[in-house]
Amino acid sequence: MFAVIEQKEPHAGRMAFADVAQPVTFAERCALARRIRDELEVTLPIWIDGMDDASRALFSDLPSPAFLIDRSGLVAEKLPWADPAPLETALDAVLAREGALPARKAAAVTLDQRDAVARRLLALDKPAEALALLDAGSEVPHAPATCDAFARAAITRASALCSAKAGEPQRTQALVAARAALAAAWPHDSARRTAARIELAEAAAGTPAAEPAWREALAGLDAGTPALTRDWLTQRAAAKGR
Repeated sequence: MFAVIEQKEPHAGRMAFADVAQPVTFAERCALARRIRDELEVTLPIWIDGMDDASRALFSDLPSPAFLIDRSGLVAEKLPWADPAPLETALDAVLAREGALPARKAAAVTLDQRDAVARRLLALDKPAEALALLDAGSEVPHAPATCDAFARAAITRASALCSAKAGEPQRTQALVAARAALAAAWPHDSARRTAARIELAEAAAGTPAAEPAWREALAGLDAGTPALTRDWLTQRAAAKGR
């Protein structure tokens, strides 16, 4: 459900609002809300803030912000301006996190966007929802930028399958695909490749793939890697690569 909140008028008496006086009583604010409804043909509910502008103080002092509230009652997204395009994108992201985005809509969201939401779903321990979102599209990498997004999504997918405790063949296939994708995406960026390999090794924790994944990640460390970092990763590998 969408609703409009009538608050203090930020441009009363100025520019295109020269004929709009700043209400000084709640009755005047209600009258202005009715004028907005009638003259602009607003069909959404209009909620009228008190003269203390409590909602403005609580949420924002911007002229026309937009907020998306999730099903738990928390502010899920905050936009500085209620433009339709970014509002639609933000709404799609919230619906995707809640597993309520239609498949046809999910497929239209870019791979980068789906991957970002999928990672948030993983953080919320929702691997099944993350997988469903990632699998909604059918992108094939053709350009370097697309390869970059494809590699990140492949790593997220492998992480989701490991987190979901999928069958061994599925996990192994996803980890192999992710390693191939990161090698193709960052052939000349050893630091990025190593970081991605460490991420895969973390994802493989508790599976037979963990030990070889950590070996590969540690082998890719640059000679200039600080000793403290190398020691920490070695200890991490010993603890997680079993």
